[in-house]
Amino acid sequence: MTRPSEIKPREGSLPGTPYSVFKEGAQLGPVSFDITPEIVGEYFSASQADPSLYVVDGRQAAAPNVILPYMTVPVYQTYPPIQGIVMAELEMKWHRAIWADETTRVNATGTILDKFEKRGRKYIRWHGVFSDDRGQPIAEILNTFHVPE
Repeated sequence: MTRPSEIKPREGSLPGTPYSVFKEGAQLGPVSFDITPEIVGEYFSASQADPSLYVVDGRQAAAPNVILPYMTVPVYQTYPPIQGIVMAELEMKWHRAIWADETTRVNATGTILDKFEKRGRKYIRWHGVFSDDRGQPIAEILNTFHVPE
C-alpha cells in the first residue's frame, strides 16, 4: 500500500520550483505505487461515496477518482511544488476500473506540454498517464496549474 504522502512532496517540504525552471517537453516519472483494497475502502469512506454505484458486471470497482490523491505525483517528484500553487483545470479520461478487491500497481508518467501567461499569471499544462503493471492505461489527465512568482 502506498499513501500519496509517501511519494508526493508537500508544499514547503523542499525548496519549491519557480516557473522559470519548468521545461516544455520535460518527461515526468515514472513513479509507481499500489492502490490496495484498504485504500479503496478509505477513499469510499472519506469521500462518502456509495460503493453500490461502482459495481461493474457484478464486481466491486473503486470510485474512479481514487487516483486523484496521486494525480500530481509525477510532476511534483520532478518539480517540487512551490508554496501557493493553484490547480486551474483538470480533464480526466478513465480507461478501465481499479478493482476494489485487489491491489493495483500503478505506473505514472507525464510530459510538460506548455507554459503560458494569462491575465498576468503563469501557468503550466501537463499530461499524465496512469497505467497498470502490464502497461494498460487506467486513466489519463490533462492538468493546468498556476505557479506563483
